[in-house]
Amino acid sequence: MGEKTTNISIRIPDEYRKRLQLQADKKAVSFNAHILRVLEIHLMNSGFGPVSVTSASGRLFQIRTEPYLDNVDETTWAFFIDEPKYEKERAYYLIGIGRTILRDWQVKDKATVSKEVGLALLSYYNRKGMEIDRLAWNQYTTPDSDNRRVLQVAEVPETLEELFESLMTEQWVDKYVSQDELSQDIRRGRPESALYR
Repeated sequence: MGEKTTNISIRIPDEYRKRLQLQADKKAVSFNAHILRVLEIHLMNSGFGPVSVTSASGRLFQIRTEPYLDNVDETTWAFFIDEPKYEKERAYYLIGIGRTILRDWQVKDKATVSKEVGLALLSYYNRKGMEIDRLAWNQYTTPDSDNRRVLQVAEVPETLEELFESLMTEQWVDKYVSQDELSQDIRRGRPESALYR
């Protein structure tokens, strides 16, 4: 709980307060915690909160990241795809960049560049109309590797700027990606009935 907080007083119509209290009770959280969650979701929707995307079907996803691997072969981040509406983690991807690319691009901060490329890829797939909780890659053939993508030198332009440009203009093609019928968490065993709990 190291976050700094400030006490404020707001006036809201009684009708809103009652509705918010009912929602908080239903979720078994405090009124304050529920208000903060509603505010966080609003900030994500309006572009002021954590990294988020809205899919073509109107679903809001929050993307959390954490470093996964940084060795001589690659620099990879873990990308957690949450659906705030249901407070569920819907997918977990490993997206990285091979060492030859990072060397050719003369990257000094491998970790930051790898994270930004991963976020740019997820935004690119989303703009292409793919639901980002349903992505699967066939780059690797081992079991449970459909959530892993590592860019290699033969598939990217000569510079990082050219890659970002090709993603923004949708000129880049990922031959390994597909969209499954089900979200990754359901493919991996979460019952669909748990989505709405």
